[in-house]
Amino acid sequence: MEIENRDRKSIIKSVIARMKNYFTAFMVLITLLAYSSVYINPDSFQFPQFVGMAYPYILAADLVYIIALAILKQKSVFVMGAVVLLGFGYIRQTLQLKPSAYFDSTDYGNLKDSSFKIMSFNVRLLDRYNWIKGKNDTRQKIFEFLTYESPDIVCFQEFYARYADSINNETIIRDKLDAKYVIRDYNTDEHWLKTDKGYVIFSRFKLENRRYIIDSANNINGITADADIYGKRIRIFNIHLKSIHLGYDDYSFIDSLDHKNNSKNISGFKNIYQKIGAAYSERCIQASTIDSMIKASPYPVVVCGDFNEPPVSYCYRKVRGNLDDAFCESGTGFGTTMSLKFLKFRIDYILHSPELHSRGFKTHKEYLSDHFAISCSIKP
Repeated sequence: MEIENRDRKSIIKSVIARMKNYFTAFMVLITLLAYSSVYINPDSFQFPQFVGMAYPYILAADLVYIIALAILKQKSVFVMGAVVLLGFGYIRQTLQLKPSAYFDSTDYGNLKDSSFKIMSFNVRLLDRYNWIKGKNDTRQKIFEFLTYESPDIVCFQEFYARYADSINNETIIRDKLDAKYVIRDYNTDEHWLKTDKGYVIFSRFKLENRRYIIDSANNINGITADADIYGKRIRIFNIHLKSIHLGYDDYSFIDSLDHKNNSKNISGFKNIYQKIGAAYSERCIQASTIDSMIKASPYPVVVCGDFNEPPVSYCYRKVRGNLDDAFCESGTGFGTTMSLKFLKFRIDYILHSPELHSRGFKTHKEYLSDHFAISCSIKP
């Protein structure tokens, strides 16, 4: 009987050890696959991009597992630790732990030096169709928010200029910010062409040399303009990479999502998966075009926009190149800019040339769009 008990315990230990090894191998594989998403073009293989999208959750699971292995005094803790540290740069792009930033009360936007405050914001047509439940005054709150934050330069994506029976949205914002210079990709006089929405840059500094960023399908993915800031030329990029184009049914599915493995959930996930996958290839082409324009700029650049990609992704790496990420320089936390129920991502960015210096990066948590605005102060 005693021998049988020993044998039973031995079998259980063997099974547990084998399961641990399998799970360790799985965690190593999935983590490395997330890292690979940065280098593998989605045109060749899309699956790593989906894994890269989940990197914050994978990182959290890795850390919990490392703690468990350490408590159990398992040698595989060194393997997991090495794999996590291999992606240290991705950790920095995903999570910033700067306790001092939470206690920094400096108003970087109002420093009387050569700094300027820049903001990027996908305003989703200023909530023209009342997408935000329970709010009928989002447009006015956006105006109040901008007045309070008072950026020197603001880049809007999905901007809507016209507003029925009221003053043009562009005119209101220009006056509230005292932004004398406006560069846009639409013509508000050509309403019959429906060209009163798109990209716009408001600035207190002189802007000139507008250029369109056009993809292979002849779609405008952004605009650039040269700003004269305290006697120094800086090229501003305002971009928006291909959206997933989730529809009302997709958002309703996410909002009503439960944990049941039923046909409705499977169908909803499949639909969203297909839409995400379809956008990857287009974003790759757009990212390459933007990368070429950044490299061709004779001036330092600041890139603002909605990339529709997390930092652990091929397109983010392509656009960023040798630029600095303002969030990595002075941000805090995860920097989430889009939140859909339990899905939280950082997909909006302010990047800049290394010779420029950013500080005071902030993700504004005011719920005025399906994106949060971001801002920072930049010193030429």
